[in-house]
This record gives sequence, C-alpha cells and structure tokens, in this order.
Amino acid sequence: MKLRETRDGSKTLHRPDMEVFYHSVHGAWSETQHVFGEMGVSAALDRVAEGDIHVLEVGLGTGLNVLDVWRRAAKAGRRVRMTSLEPFPLSWDDVAALEYDKVADVPQALWRALHDLGKWEDEFLDFRRVTTGLFEAELKDQHHDVVLFDAFAPAAQPELWTPVAMDRMRMTLKPGGQLVTYCAKGDVRRAMEEAGFLVDRVPGPPGKREMLRAIRAANPKGRFNVRVYMMVMRSHPETGVRQMLVSYERLPLGGVMKFPGGGMEWGEGATACLRREALEELGQPVEVGDLVHVSQKAHLSSFDGTQQVVAIHYAAALCGEIGFEDDGILDDVFGKRVPMFHQRLGWRDVNSLESREFQFASDREAWDAWKALNLA
Repeated sequence: MKLRETRDGSKTLHRPDMEVFYHSVHGAWSETQHVFGEMGVSAALDRVAEGDIHVLEVGLGTGLNVLDVWRRAAKAGRRVRMTSLEPFPLSWDDVAALEYDKVADVPQALWRALHDLGKWEDEFLDFRRVTTGLFEAELKDQHHDVVLFDAFAPAAQPELWTPVAMDRMRMTLKPGGQLVTYCAKGDVRRAMEEAGFLVDRVPGPPGKREMLRAIRAANPKGRFNVRVYMMVMRSHPETGVRQMLVSYERLPLGGVMKFPGGGMEWGEGATACLRREALEELGQPVEVGDLVHVSQKAHLSSFDGTQQVVAIHYAAALCGEIGFEDDGILDDVFGKRVPMFHQRLGWRDVNSLESREFQFASDREAWDAWKALNLA
C-alpha cells in the first residue's frame, strides 16, 4: 500500500496490484461527505422520520464512510445500524497513517475497532463488518434504507457492477430506498435500470461532474398499463427496400411517432388486443407473428406518472392488400391546426430509422431489439 495525499488535504491509499485508489484523488474526505454522506445517509435520515436507519456498505475499505455515518447520526441524534461488506479487510497498521480520526473528528477507538474487531456499538452506531463478497453475503429482502456502493471501479471489479449484482442491491433495499455511488458510467446506469432501479444522475463530488443515485421505486397507488404494438414490415413495391409501418399521432404532449397499437382491455390477451387495435387503427385485420420484445425497463406513462407501462411488441403481417392511407409523414401531426388525436400512417426504411425518432421509451427499446435480431 502506498500513501497519497489528495487535493483536499486528506490522504488515501493506492493499491498497486489492482492499480486503484481507495478514494478520489480529488479529495478523499470531500468524496465521502458528498457521495455517501449528503446524498446517501443524510438523505435517508431525512426520508425516514422515525426509528433506526439501516445502511449497507459495499466495500468497507479504509472505514472513512463509517466515520462519516457516525458523525451524521450523532448530529441528528439518531441511531444507524450499519453492515459493511469487505472480503479483504485492511489491518490497523494499513490505515493508521491516514489519520482519519482527526480528519472526521471522531474517537480513534471507533476507527480502530472497525479494523481490529470488525464491530462497534454505541448510542449512535451499531456496526458490523462482514468478510464475504457481495454474492456470498446473506442479505435480507427489503431490509436497508440506503446502500453505499463503494466498490472499486468497474475496470478493477467489473463483476460488481453488473445487472446481477444490482439485482441483489435492489432486493435488499426497502421500497423507496436508495443506492448511491461515485460512479456515473453509462454501462453502470444501464445495469441499474435493467435491475429495475429508477436512476438519477446527480451532481458529483469535486473532480466529478456527476454521480448516480438509484431508487427502488415505491408507489402504493401505482398501476400497470399493458400496451400491445405491431411491427408490420413490407418490401417497397418499386425499390424492394424493407420498410416498417409507423403511426404519426397528434397527442396532448404534441406530435409523436410510434408503432401502431394501444392499451389492453379487460378480458383480452395480448394477441387479441393487437388484432382489435389493427381493426381500429388500420381498418383491416393483421396476422400476428412472433413476439419481438417485452419491456425490460420500467417506463412511466408520459400521461400519468402513477402508471408504469409494460409494452409488448409483436411482428405482424397485413391480411390482404393495404386498405388504409399510408403516405403519412411526421410533419402531418406537428401543425397547430391538426385535430387532437389525429393519426396518419406511413412507412419508414428500416436501414435509416433510428430509435431516437420514437417518442416513447418503450418503442425505442423495442426498435433496438428488433434491429439486433434482424440487422445483425
């Protein structure tokens, strides 16, 4: 281990075998206070009005985060029950030169106990260190108010930043609970979203523009809105270019491009819904083909934030010749004089159609899935 002073004057350790630092070189103490203190523990203390706060830390490391937790609990007059996962614990000899007891203004006995004993208990903090990894630890379902995710960066420990790892993190959080981490990589955000988290980018500590906050969503009054859409493809009658049928619609939120289809009604299955939507929107039947995609992420309705959309996309083929006007373009629904809920149908070349052109996230996700299957 090599000692290094960071920009705010506090020190950190460099681990040569993994080429990683235990804290940000832009400020070890600053990072701890902002990412895990303000955004994590203090937010949980504000959110949970009464009783103990339950905290899970992934990566005890030097113990600096625990010292900050004790300070915040003492200031709030609250008690925190904290578990830290650390499969490779540092010794007191490893960390003593960091002098974090002076940096955080906490009793040295507390800091030393984290490393010598792996436990501490007083009126503000009930702490236990668990010397197992994330996948081996016994984590209770819906037990923690906040997770301080302080593992080494994805380049050093990629297995800890996957959807499988984030599944375990979401499982152990109470509804409304939050995970905070210094990392803001796109791959990490997508792994969190795949695990079912709602993810926010929030301001980061010194030296980092952003960090991530992931929430186990809770809405007792929320409802699921199941919607079924058709992906109808043809070859252009003159050029032979493959085209996909899209719907241009004037909605209260403005002009949009989407796949034809709509909400499932009571008593319908997914394919029955799609056949009915075809009769209503296209004016002719379709033959329902293979299932293309079911929503993999949580998509809130653009019209009602209490509804989570589950979108099902099927391949479909028109029965017979085209029986509807199919020369629509996106501009058809942009004009202010266009009636509300006006719809025009049109065709788009599959090679030039991009997911960002769809208004709804569920359509964007489905189009990316279709391209992966058909254009690989």
